Amino acid sequence: MTVQSGTIARVMASNVGVNLVVTAQAANFTPTGTVYASASDAAGVLQASVQVTAGANGLYTFSLDTATGVAPGRYKGNATIKLCSDQACTTAQSVASISVPYDITIVGATTTWPGDNLTALSAMTGANDWSTFQGNNAHTGYVPIDIKPDQITLRWKRGLLNNPSGSSSTALASQVTANGLLYMTDTTSLYAYKETDGARAWKYDFGAGSGYPGNPPAIANGVVYAVGSVSDGSYMFAFDAATGSVRFRARVGSSYYDRLSAPVIQDGVIYTNGSSYAGLYGFSTTGETLFNTTAISSAAQWAPAADANGVYVYAGDAIVVVKPKTGDKLATIRDSSNNGSFYNQGSGAPVIGANGVYATTPIYNSNTGSTSFGLTRFDIAKSFVDWRVTGGYGISPAYASGVLYALNTNPFRVEARAEADGALQWSWTPQLSTESVFYGPAVVTRNLLFVSTNRVTYAIDLATRKTVWSYPMAGLLSISQNGVLYIQGADATVAVNLK
Repeated sequence: MTVQSGTIARVMASNVGVNLVVTAQAANFTPTGTVYASASDAAGVLQASVQVTAGANGLYTFSLDTATGVAPGRYKGNATIKLCSDQACTTAQSVASISVPYDITIVGATTTWPGDNLTALSAMTGANDWSTFQGNNAHTGYVPIDIKPDQITLRWKRGLLNNPSGSSSTALASQVTANGLLYMTDTTSLYAYKETDGARAWKYDFGAGSGYPGNPPAIANGVVYAVGSVSDGSYMFAFDAATGSVRFRARVGSSYYDRLSAPVIQDGVIYTNGSSYAGLYGFSTTGETLFNTTAISSAAQWAPAADANGVYVYAGDAIVVVKPKTGDKLATIRDSSNNGSFYNQGSGAPVIGANGVYATTPIYNSNTGSTSFGLTRFDIAKSFVDWRVTGGYGISPAYASGVLYALNTNPFRVEARAEADGALQWSWTPQLSTESVFYGPAVVTRNLLFVSTNRVTYAIDLATRKTVWSYPMAGLLSISQNGVLYIQGADATVAVNLK
């Protein structure tokens, strides 16, 4: 047997098991009957159980899991996979075992940072700028890249922002990345940090004081846009992405205590929530106010989604479709599950799929006065609610290739649901008993789904539905064009190399 998969290299959170895959080619070796296997290593990092899959032309795949309860630290050595002809693994094959090198780092919540790994940055094929909330104007959280879990390494960890004590995902402003820089806001300022090492490139202080929100940014064509509050109100600011110099500011709404979601920039127009009762604004990229559609929603924490056909706002009791560049209403698709008296989508936005728009929608119970959240598909072409799944969907889903990756707190699990009818395809449950909520939306690639709970950030293999990587920190997630995963927490930001 010749091992083809190379060294098993993995980062994982303590007390969280991850799945490992080893491939080997049978060379000058004909197994006797079915091949069974068991694993062992000197440090006890691996569980004994191994699942063996025989492929074509003598290629074998061995799936094994790490043990839980192993102390944090770095473990390097060689794992032995014993090859057997019986399930109890008492009778060895003629080739009795294979040896596989491993390098596994187990990190606890209080573990000292293991050290920076500042590899050279370059664009990752398929990745684009993470330009607004959930990466793009459709808010899908999808990055069309393939990631090898053995190549994931920790890059740097920095306490970039001065967030209030006890900050949560709803208090943090989502970040964006472009041109090798990471852009984020706190309660007073907009910052740009270098992806290379987390060093600050520039800062702009809005000057309104700590009682005013710094709203999340968006970026397009070398310009960063964010609504910031100053002493006399709120403004849409445009900054040179490289230097931080102000290109323009344009008045937005009047309620400068509101916390807003990130704008989107589509075909040369900036679309943003203006604040409570101020509706949807459209600005040119030179700062001209193109329209202000006020009769959309009285709430503050909604975010627009946009494509070439329309701008989409979920306003608490309806999806409103607005004509690009003019602000004229094209359609209103009512959602009868909510009476419009409750709405806060601070952790979500409409998601544009292949055949509809999806939203986490409040479901108001008039008998109890309580509100839960459903996952709802709005058919834009036919102007009706196509389907709804009830549960605890308070955070917008990720979307890729006809599948919605929804975060449900009732029951507490990640769900893969078909966009056509909402049918459950598979689910995955976090591993720790202390995990109770999801921190922010999931991020999906071609082969992995990244999701953060209140304790751990996980990578889940979409084919096996098993955990293949983890890190002991909660945070908002994003992936840059350079193939860096960011976990933006209340106390620190961690950068993770994905290649």
